Amino acid sequence: MKLRPLIVFIALSVLAVVIYSSAFHGPFIFDDGMYISKNPLIKNLGNFWPPSGPRYLGYLSFALNFRINGLDTFGFHLVNVMIHIVNGLLVYALVTATFRTPWMERAQVEDKERVAFVLALIVSVLFIVHPVQTQAVTYMAQRFASLATLFYLLSLVSYIRWRLSSGPKAFKVFLYIVALASAIAAQNTKEISFTLPVMIVLYEGVFFGWDKKRIPALIPLILTLIIIPLAILGPEAGLGGGGSDIGERTRELQIRDLTALSRHDYLVTQFRVIVTYLRLIVFPVNQTLDYDYPLFTSIFSPEPLLSFLFLLSIVILSVWIFVKSRRVNCALGLLFSAGVFWFFITLSIESSIIPINDLIFEHRLYLAMPGAALAFGSALLYGARFVPGNRSVASAAALALMIAAAVSVPLSVATYMRNTVWADEVVFWEDAVVKSPMKARVHNNLGSVYYRKGDLARAMDEFKRAIELKPNFADAHYNLGVAYKDIGRMDDAILEFEAAVTFQPAKANAHNNLGLAYLSKGRIEDAVGEFSATIRLEPGNYRAHNLLGLAYKYLGRYDEAVAEFETALSINPGFEDAYENLRYIELKRGGGPPS
Repeated sequence: MKLRPLIVFIALSVLAVVIYSSAFHGPFIFDDGMYISKNPLIKNLGNFWPPSGPRYLGYLSFALNFRINGLDTFGFHLVNVMIHIVNGLLVYALVTATFRTPWMERAQVEDKERVAFVLALIVSVLFIVHPVQTQAVTYMAQRFASLATLFYLLSLVSYIRWRLSSGPKAFKVFLYIVALASAIAAQNTKEISFTLPVMIVLYEGVFFGWDKKRIPALIPLILTLIIIPLAILGPEAGLGGGGSDIGERTRELQIRDLTALSRHDYLVTQFRVIVTYLRLIVFPVNQTLDYDYPLFTSIFSPEPLLSFLFLLSIVILSVWIFVKSRRVNCALGLLFSAGVFWFFITLSIESSIIPINDLIFEHRLYLAMPGAALAFGSALLYGARFVPGNRSVASAAALALMIAAAVSVPLSVATYMRNTVWADEVVFWEDAVVKSPMKARVHNNLGSVYYRKGDLARAMDEFKRAIELKPNFADAHYNLGVAYKDIGRMDDAILEFEAAVTFQPAKANAHNNLGLAYLSKGRIEDAVGEFSATIRLEPGNYRAHNLLGLAYKYLGRYDEAVAEFETALSINPGFEDAYENLRYIELKRGGGPPS
C-alpha cells in the first residue's frame, strides 16, 4: 500500500510529459510577450526585492526561469508541466486525506482504503489529462493560474494533515506553518486564491465539524483575505502592496483588464459562460484561446435565463444530495456535492460580478477542475454499485476504473492534439481565426504572425479584415501602417498611423512611427509634434529624443536639437546615433567634437 503514492506519481508524471510533449518547444503566444519575453522587469532579479506587488510570486518564477535559461521556451514549458504534475499529486493527496477526516470515518465506508485510492486516482488522472487544462499549462503566461492552484491545494492539504496529525508537536507546527505560508503565497500569485480561506473554513465545518477551539487557528488563515485587496488598492500596503516596479506594472495590467461593462451585464453573461465551461468539461471540442463570445444585458434573454435555471437546478440538486448524504452518512454523495460546491466557489472570482475585458478563458477552469473531477468520480463510483453483478466494492471499483480509463484515453489524445496546435504560432492563430472568424483580435494577431514570418501580403489582408470588423481597432491600424511603410506606401502608412493615434492617443509607438512617416514626407513640424507626443508618453525613450533632435536640426533649431541629443545620451550613453548627430551640429557650428 505504501507504494501507491509512488505509483501514482510515476503514472501522473508519465501521462503529463507524454501529452504535453508536443508543445515543449512551442513559442511565446499572445500575452506571453507582455508578461515574459518583452517584460524587462523579469530580466533583473534586483526588481524583486523587497517582495511586493500583486502576483509577485508568479513574476518571480518567470524571472528565475529567465535567469536559468533565458528566453528558451523549453524551460518555461518544462516548469509549467512540473507544476501541473505537482497539482495532480496534491489533488490525489486531497482526496485521500479527506477519507481520513472524522465525518468520513463516521460514514463507515465499506473497504474505505480501496474506495479512497480509486476515487483519488480517477480525480487526479482526469485533472492531469483533460484538454481544457492546456491553456493553464501550455500558455506560459498562465502559470499565474497553475502556480496559484499549487499553493491553494498545498495550503488546504497541509491544513487537513495538520488537523489529522497525531505525531510529534514539532511536525504538527510544521504542517500548520506550511498551510499558512502556502495561503500567503497563493494570495501573492493570483486573485483566484481569494476563496482559499473560505474553502478552508467550509472544509473544517463539513468534514471536521464546528469547534470553537479551532477559531484561533483559523484566524491567521482567514486574515490572508486582506492580502489581495491591499496589493491591488494600496500602493504602499506592505507585502503584496508595495510600490515596486513589479507591483506598479501588475496593477497597471489589472486595471487594463477591467472593463467598462456593468457588473450586472457581466454577471448575466457569466451564467451562459459557466454553462459553456461545463460543456467544455463534458465535451471538449472547438477549444480556442480567444472566444468570440456574445455579451448579454438582460437576464430575461433566452440564453442567460435558461443557463441560470440550469445552473440553479445543479446547485439545488447538490444541496439536496449534500443534506441527504449528511443524514444517511453517504460518503460518495457528500463528496459529489462537495465537488460541485468547489467548482462554483473557485469560479466565483472571475465568473461573477467583477467585470473583466475577456468574458471567457479556458484557464479560468484550472482551479475549478478538481471539483468537477471529484463530482464525476464520486458519481461514477456510486453508480457502479448499481450495475448488475457489481455487488462488491471491489467489482464496482474495478468497473469505475475501466470507465474512467475509457474516458481518459480520448481526453489524453485530445490534449496531445491540442498541444500540437499550441506548438506552432501560425497554426495556432489560423485555428483561432477558423473558430472565431468575426473577432477582430484574432485576425490582427494572425496578421502579426504572418508579418514576423515575412508574409507581408497575407499579413495586410488580416489587418484589413480586423479593421473591417472593428474600425476603431488602433492596433490593427498601427500594424497595417507599419506594413505600408515597409513597402514604401508612405501616404497610406500616414493614414493608418493617424487612425491609430486617434483611436488610442496613448499609443506611443504609433506616434513615433507617424513622426517618422511625416519626416520622410518633409512634414517636419508635424514630425516634431509626434515625437514630442512619444516623449510625453515615454520620457525614457532615447530613440524618440534622438528623432526629435533630428527634426529640430532640419528646422535649424540647433539649441533644441542639442538638448534632445544630450538627453538621449544621458539615457543611453552608448547610443552612437545621438553622438554622431551631436558631433555633426558641433562641427557645423565650428566647434570641436563633443566630449
